[in-house]
Amino acid sequence: MWTQSEAIALCVKIESVCPAFGCHVALTGGALYKDGERKDLDILFYRIRQAPKIDIDGLKSALVLLGLTEPTGFGFILKSNLGGKPIDLLFPEEITGIYETAP
Repeated sequence: MWTQSEAIALCVKIESVCPAFGCHVALTGGALYKDGERKDLDILFYRIRQAPKIDIDGLKSALVLLGLTEPTGFGFILKSNLGGKPIDLLFPEEITGIYETAP
């Protein structure tokens, strides 16, 4: 379970490496909007306007060096965890991948 203070601390840590890969980090989802502990963490990565793209492969390697597990998946959402606690890594500009749509 994630607390809001743990989520913020992780985002601060991640932000320390993000600009080198053309992005910034933002906390979203229940850890930001709801009270109490959350089962997972939603972290959004957005491109620095002056950067042509986010270096996702480089960012993934940096996240592993920060202690996260190797992010898996493709497209808009990658999955990772820290100490067994789930994290969704969100890339809203990512246009590749197959997405399920609501009926």
